[in-house]
Amino acid sequence: MELVTLAHVTLNRVGSAGMPAWASHQRVHRVVEVGDDSPQTLRELVMTLAVQNGESREALEPMWQESRMNCSHEPGVVVFNIQGQNVQYGEPYAFCSVHPALKIDGRYFKLEEVAT
Repeated sequence: MELVTLAHVTLNRVGSAGMPAWASHQRVHRVVEVGDDSPQTLRELVMTLAVQNGESREALEPMWQESRMNCSHEPGVVVFNIQGQNVQYGEPYAFCSVHPALKIDGRYFKLEEVAT
């Protein structure tokens, strides 16, 4: 049994970075064990998952983290965005949430604080 950090990553439009608006897009969701919850780690994870699903790493280089003022998503969610060629998308490129978990025999159990 060990304490780990899990990242839930949703890529909303793989195939849109650096591509025209009519290019096909796909949605990908993964849960991945990460070393820490820093924005840099999450950005690299988003890029790695996108490349594994056919996106070009070079096209992802301009990706930025959305500021909290620009996002109406729940607290604790890190949002990354990138726009395509001559198009502005209304949906961010990726959402990431991170939480601690117990890893037991390859299975993960989410931990939540209990108020006492």
